[in-house]
Amino acid sequence: MKECYDPRLLKGVEEFNQGLYFQCHETLEEVWLEEHGEDRLFYQGIIQIAVGYLKWEEGVMMGSIKLWRSGLEKLAAYPAVHLGVRLDSFIDHVRGNLREMEIAHRKGGIVPQLCVPRLSLEA
Repeated sequence: MKECYDPRLLKGVEEFNQGLYFQCHETLEEVWLEEHGEDRLFYQGIIQIAVGYLKWEEGVMMGSIKLWRSGLEKLAAYPAVHLGVRLDSFIDHVRGNLREMEIAHRKGGIVPQLCVPRLSLEA
């Protein structure tokens, strides 16, 4: 990852990958509040997906579904790698989790066990 990137992004990625979704949200929100350019929606998308996983852990299916849909919509505008973050495989994985959650919600079942994606950085 290039040194010119905000170190809070790297911290947020690490927090996400450690399952610290609330902390990831807090870290990236600092950057998001300062960002007024083209990267604003990128940060917001990652934040929403992180909070979606927090809602999943809490058993709030509709919260996860809404946040993942919104976050994925925002990230769709960005290339496969943005600010050193590999989005393509991350987005695919979140979409798969979203589908599983939507099916469970429609069936009125319990919150499914999911394999949470990792945010990875380009070398």
